[in-house]
Amino acid sequence: MKILHHIEEFPELQYPIITVGRFDGVHMGHQKLLKVCRKIAIRKNGEVVVVTFDPGPEEVLFEKSKDEVKLLNTIDEKAALLKQFGVDYLLIIPFTTAFSRTSSFDFVKTILVEKLLVKEVVMGFENQYGYERDGDFLFMNKLAEQYGFLVNEVPMEDIHKLGVSSVRIRKYLHDGNIQAANRFLGYKYQMSGNVVYGNQIGRQLGFPTANMDVKDKYRHKLMPAGVYVVEVKIDDESFYGMANIGYRPTIKMDKHDLTAEVHIFNFNRNIYGKYITMCFLEKIRDEQKFSGLPDLVQQLNTDRKNAIDFVVQLIDRK
Repeated sequence: MKILHHIEEFPELQYPIITVGRFDGVHMGHQKLLKVCRKIAIRKNGEVVVVTFDPGPEEVLFEKSKDEVKLLNTIDEKAALLKQFGVDYLLIIPFTTAFSRTSSFDFVKTILVEKLLVKEVVMGFENQYGYERDGDFLFMNKLAEQYGFLVNEVPMEDIHKLGVSSVRIRKYLHDGNIQAANRFLGYKYQMSGNVVYGNQIGRQLGFPTANMDVKDKYRHKLMPAGVYVVEVKIDDESFYGMANIGYRPTIKMDKHDLTAEVHIFNFNRNIYGKYITMCFLEKIRDEQKFSGLPDLVQQLNTDRKNAIDFVVQLIDRK
């Protein structure tokens, strides 16, 4: 998949099939839409193009919530998922205050038609676009007749039957219902990053952990603080473990930054610098502040037992 950050870099394609949206989560509903794009591309020897935006509208238009926005994916995670689901070109348009004033007519005419040379658009009937979201499926059809491209509708009832939405998935994750979130995503919710040196406190407590570099990268990532059962992917291997996402309130520190660390079961390798992925399977508990390290260790032993019990049941079901 080719990733482009400037529309001027976009190449002249043979038969671009374009879909536009935020695609937060790249969930089952999005995947249904991408499947339609892929089928058209195969039938007409075309290219699947996704147009998305970074930062998102809410980060630009609502200043007070700029640092409070929580999304299902980082832009890198989104790109990796879109590639997995058959996208050939990903155009990431910087969303600015000036761009937000682009009318639906100008968006279609200037960007889709003149810049991207669109041949077909794939969208849901309820999709809206342009300044104040004044463009819709019917307006897209009018412009398609005027400029000579085709519009394909993905019936929203098909997506509504699934009950899938980014909002609903965010609520499941917020409530700790990881399995429901994963069903609607169609894959395991995850975080990825390089393993970095920590303060070695986990090792001193008998729970050595791999610390993931997440401080700035995951500023807008939705991942409620807590202890989770995870599957850890390292290169082509998979392991199970127990992850802590949060601010380590029990540990005395000058500043409690967001951390993501995982204790991998039955694992004793040096993986500093390695790029790993944590796939979330189940939430064990919320993050807590304990009266001291002995109480924390006691709870960690209970957490490990609960996590291993979950993994054993998971393996037995396979």
